[in-house]
Amino acid sequence: MPSTEAPVVSIADYSLLDHHPTAGNSGATRYGEDMDIIVLVHLAIAVIGIVLMIVWAKINPVVALVVGALYLGVAAGLGFDESVAAVNIGFGNLMAEVGLIIGFGVMIGTTLSATGTMQRVVDGLLKLVGPKRSPYVLGLTSGIIFPSIYFDVALVILAPLAGTIAKRTGKSIATLAGSLAIGLEVGLLIVVPGVAAIAVAGPLGVDLGTMLLWGIPLGIFFIISSIFLHDLMMRKFFNPATDLDPGFDDSLFGESIEEERARLEAHRETDITTKGTTEVAGSSAGTLVVTAPSRQLPLVVSMLPVIVPILLIILDTVTGILGQEIPVLGFFGSPVVALLIGLIIGILLAIPVVKRDGIDDLLTRGAQTSGSILLFTGVAGSLGQVITEVGIGDMLATVFQANAAIPVLLTWTVAAVLRIAQGSASVAAITAATLLAPIMGSVDALPILIMLAAGTGAAFGAHVTDNTFWIFKQMLGFTTKGTFKIYTLAQSTFAVIGLAVCLLLQLFL
Repeated sequence: MPSTEAPVVSIADYSLLDHHPTAGNSGATRYGEDMDIIVLVHLAIAVIGIVLMIVWAKINPVVALVVGALYLGVAAGLGFDESVAAVNIGFGNLMAEVGLIIGFGVMIGTTLSATGTMQRVVDGLLKLVGPKRSPYVLGLTSGIIFPSIYFDVALVILAPLAGTIAKRTGKSIATLAGSLAIGLEVGLLIVVPGVAAIAVAGPLGVDLGTMLLWGIPLGIFFIISSIFLHDLMMRKFFNPATDLDPGFDDSLFGESIEEERARLEAHRETDITTKGTTEVAGSSAGTLVVTAPSRQLPLVVSMLPVIVPILLIILDTVTGILGQEIPVLGFFGSPVVALLIGLIIGILLAIPVVKRDGIDDLLTRGAQTSGSILLFTGVAGSLGQVITEVGIGDMLATVFQANAAIPVLLTWTVAAVLRIAQGSASVAAITAATLLAPIMGSVDALPILIMLAAGTGAAFGAHVTDNTFWIFKQMLGFTTKGTFKIYTLAQSTFAVIGLAVCLLLQLFL
């Protein structure tokens, strides 16, 4: 009896069939197009399956992501061994890129928490602007002041600040976390010197002056309007009972006003002096004893663990933009080295508070927190690697390249679909811009509008294929469902507002 098993066709095989230049190859071309559609269907099945496994079946996201990645690889024709290899390579590549950054960033957060620095910053910020405006201050700070910081780096540094503001003000963590997600995304994609913004401008021929002229004012508008709308939605849709992880240890965010009052009252009742001790749960030894120093350092000194890495990274970025490559600055301005320096400074500043014996417990606590973040992040990289190897980015590019009549809407759509498909906002924006670059001379749209369309479209629909989705979830203590409501919805709000602005500008420019 003849075999009914369909032959396994690799991506390379049908790609060659699809693009073979020989005349009379229409049958092979149609076969290649059919295979492209099949692979995209398998991608949709994989993503929907991952979401259902996590949200409905309550399967651990790490397991769900690996299962989805393996399914996509095998179903799309990579083969069994190649699919496993892609999962391993994707995990390793992403860990090589962000592993130490995340680890050092979380540890810096634990040192700032132990010294009470975060609470001092928040209290000063709230005295300056008031609790009502704190989400806008957080969003504008992350998007307009620090756009050159890598998204992952800025997230691990600023996430504890968002949590601390929420605890100190009683403001919804959903609103503050959404503000952070919006600000960081705008800084990455729209504002100079955001990494993706600069990369998108290159192929489109948008000069730095034009980017500055448009990026900063539009970035401010995008952040303020998106935070406003997302806050309104969170008041209706956010449910702490289902959207917050009940097992999350929020001691990293310091004390709320009520907790601080209770602690001080307890100290008075037991006649403990101002040099008494407080406890920070979560260390490997069970309890980390933190001694309040008799004299606090100036706030700017206490913030050096954050300020120094940010300055080093900004200096390296700016000199690179100006074409002045300085090897020493490139070394110290690399995120890993810059954050390591910040961590060392944080340790030195924490010694008077936790004593030398407590430093190891403090860092162990940070390592325990970062461990789960790294695992979630790595498996998201596994899925991304499989998506790359099956050629989905090229397939989508071919589909959309034939429809260049409406360039702004097309660019936004390409970027949005790519973001949903493969997770990376930078890759989505750069790819969309690259597709339109060859036809810029023949389309009726300014390059700056194409750049803005690529950037705003790339913010749409971030979900489980995005490694920062999982960093955001783990660092701020949300459930997967809650992360969709906050991270995905916040950035998608910015994307839709961005599309409306681009289409409006197209009418007048």
